[in-house]
Amino acid sequence: MVNISIYVLTHKQIDENFDRSLYKPLLNGSINYSDDFGYLRDDTGENISNLNEYYAEMTGEYWAWKNSTADIIGFCHYRRYFGKNFLLKKLEKDEIEKILEDYDIIMPNKVHMGMTNIEDIKKTKEFLDYGPYIEEYCKLRDIIEEYYPDYLEYYDEMLNEKECYWFNMFICKKELADDYFNWVFDILEKVKNEIDFTKYGENQKRILGFFSERLINVYVKKNNLKIKEKPILISDRKIPQLYIIGFRFSFIIVLFKFFTEIKYKLKK
Repeated sequence: MVNISIYVLTHKQIDENFDRSLYKPLLNGSINYSDDFGYLRDDTGENISNLNEYYAEMTGEYWAWKNSTADIIGFCHYRRYFGKNFLLKKLEKDEIEKILEDYDIIMPNKVHMGMTNIEDIKKTKEFLDYGPYIEEYCKLRDIIEEYYPDYLEYYDEMLNEKECYWFNMFICKKELADDYFNWVFDILEKVKNEIDFTKYGENQKRILGFFSERLINVYVKKNNLKIKEKPILISDRKIPQLYIIGFRFSFIIVLFKFFTEIKYKLKK
């Protein structure tokens, strides 16, 4: 019998019904919490829970990498789940098994943006003061060039593409996840030592979490993984919604810039 664990990464109690044999709430940064709501904690076993302010949900993924014994592991969030086709239902065990017979990995529907990733990084920081400064991505590039040069062209491609997989969500066999985590956490550990986190506010230090969202795109492309995309079910609303066509911040930024430029011209 195949053992599948989908870890629900959270920092708070979740008002949600789960098939607990499949979906397993995992409290991120649990070293900072006295009440764990009966969930799994990321400060047990081998862990980096104390670094949650820098790694965000990746402390939960690190815990699963080091401590899970499942054959297939996956990650969703306390309010984002993989949807079962276009029905407002969570992906179920039998469908996961069936998909992974023909595909390497399950990922969210790719978000098609109105600008490249590098433009998104710059404008999100400029207009919303959200995420890392662009120079941090230059440091990240230097680390990849030095330690993983085979990945460099794919990193550069990612920055210049107008699409991206978001949310640090995926499902795959544990062996594949182990290989990815070996790669990504080595990079994150190295680049962490190059960043001055004092430049960022308390809620903006999760730089390594932002990096990992971009880096998984590099990994799947470099390794030519066969990807099955699934819609995202957003379930913390009165009426659950599917996140099918994403625009993240990019569309908002484009509109903001457009109307700002018009207002400036009218003033002239």
